[in-house]
Amino acid sequence: MKKILFPTDFSETANNAFLYALNLAENQNAELCVLHAFQYPMISGGIDAAVLQNVYDTIELSNFENLKDHIPFLRTMAEENGFSNVDIKFFIKEGMLSFVLPTFIEEEGIDFVVMGSTGNTGFDKVIFGSNTMNAIRSLKIPVLSIPNGYKYKKIQSIGFTTIFEDKDRKALDYLLEIAFRYQANVHCLHVSKDETYDVPTLNHWKEYYKDEPIDFSIYVAEESVDAVLEFIKTEKIDLLTVVSRNKGFFEKLFSSSFTKKILSESVVPLFVFHE
Repeated sequence: MKKILFPTDFSETANNAFLYALNLAENQNAELCVLHAFQYPMISGGIDAAVLQNVYDTIELSNFENLKDHIPFLRTMAEENGFSNVDIKFFIKEGMLSFVLPTFIEEEGIDFVVMGSTGNTGFDKVIFGSNTMNAIRSLKIPVLSIPNGYKYKKIQSIGFTTIFEDKDRKALDYLLEIAFRYQANVHCLHVSKDETYDVPTLNHWKEYYKDEPIDFSIYVAEESVDAVLEFIKTEKIDLLTVVSRNKGFFEKLFSSSFTKKILSESVVPLFVFHE
């Protein structure tokens, strides 16, 4: 059975993304692992050890109580939306989420992560802030980011950006599994700065996937982000998928300009695979 990780800070943004995570878990027949991570505050020296321990115990208890109080809310949300059959497990861990994630993912055998994103502030700052970027880059599993306010609808059209590398096929094959269960189509986008793109490679991919619900589009544009936005509108994309390729990928991908255009203007979930 697959396992989906859903980190939460109990916010409205996270609650909104929870419905998407539930639907994916049902669709993939997966177990949904809900994780809340918390941090102890930095306290200067000179404080009595017993007092300090009491402070830490209080903080840990408070976070545990928050999770315990939130569990009925999430279970009710699942039941009211027809997901009472989804297997949900709850976890609480101490530490910065970006550092908790790699260990938790390995220990629990997580297949991919679903999280809420406000676009440029809030919870996603904890996830994708400059201080935690290295930790997130080290994750080897896909991360699905749900824009704040996005209302779940059935996935019918999946967008996949590609440069026609063999490594892209692993992500595309993974997507095809999801598309099959949703009876969705996959639209592949290649952005070229001029008309001299590799036609033989394009034709090879078309032949390779000729029996799958996939089509291919070539957009000629100077700015790939603008091309992606146009692609989303034209193909009525419900889920956009990208493959991270280099050290600077996340910094560019989650820069304020990109998130403003993709996660705010387009308001589509973003599925990031790692090369």
